[in-house]
Amino acid sequence: MAFASFFSNMNEIALLKLGHLLCLVYWLGGDLGVFYSSFYVVDEKRSVETRLATAKILFSLDMAPRISMPLILGFGVHLAERMNMIHLPFDLVPITWALVGAWIALVLTVHFRKSSFTKRILMPMDFWFRGVFIVLVLSWCGWEWLGAGEAVIDWAAWKLALFALAVFCGLMVRIRLRPFGPAFARLKTGTHDEGDNAAIRRALGGTRPYVVGIWVILLLESALGAHLL
Repeated sequence: MAFASFFSNMNEIALLKLGHLLCLVYWLGGDLGVFYSSFYVVDEKRSVETRLATAKILFSLDMAPRISMPLILGFGVHLAERMNMIHLPFDLVPITWALVGAWIALVLTVHFRKSSFTKRILMPMDFWFRGVFIVLVLSWCGWEWLGAGEAVIDWAAWKLALFALAVFCGLMVRIRLRPFGPAFARLKTGTHDEGDNAAIRRALGGTRPYVVGIWVILLLESALGAHLL
């Protein structure tokens, strides 16, 4: 019985590691596809039809990192708990997966349901939820680093803090993209002008440093996971 229990636990850990790695692959791969596609969207030498088709591909590709972000948190926390890197008087795993499920549901609803309710309520809710999440996670990690708490070992705290910084970079991408929406809408209707093209260029160009920042963070996360740091 003891051997069976040990084997079951090791099998669970292996599956969690696989899920964690797959999320990294889809997050980084999707980001690279979005990054490359963005240069076609801003290229005024290409036809409007080509730019619109590329933008459609870009928005679809962007769903991979949007979904991978909460999933990688779920797999990571679950894995850390099973490997005794998080010590709490309650089971954090079901709470985390409930949060991940709600997060993904919100992401999918915002993407697929284009309505006034989505624009007025759900999109701001999604934005502020991430902001609160960043503050809470970084505060918790800081509490642990100061030695005031002993719930998370330093290695896991650094992983969580880097994840929170990746979420922050994602928020900055959204902020930089705000002028993109109105300009792109006029591109779709054929009423755009050079000012709209310039706005699209500036908006997408302004996101690129934060996208690269996410790549650097994912590289650091991977190095921590492989115990290179």
